[in-house]
Amino acid sequence: MILLFLVLRDFGLASPKQKILAFLIVGIIGASISVYTYQQNQQNQQEIALQRAFLRGETLLCKGIKVNNQTFNLVSGTLSFLGKKQTPMKDVLVDLDSCQTLQKDPLIQPQ
Repeated sequence: MILLFLVLRDFGLASPKQKILAFLIVGIIGASISVYTYQQNQQNQQEIALQRAFLRGETLLCKGIKVNNQTFNLVSGTLSFLGKKQTPMKDVLVDLDSCQTLQKDPLIQPQ
């Protein structure tokens, strides 16, 4: 902030209104960066959770396709699933972002 004040003074922006405007702009930019970083962090955590579930052998639902480690391989470079050879899903490519875990309803008890 002190550096910003010195730069503003060098450019002749020394009036209180100009200082307030400059600080507001910097504050908005800082808040925007914080929100973006938070959203990216949430997305990364979701992707990591999906990868772990897949590697544990859980079935994921991706665009109506059931994805598990018996019929798909995880391609970590592209964060996608590629169907294994000699399975009905051969050469099917599914993006990890389109997936969600299949969760059983905790209110339904087995009989």
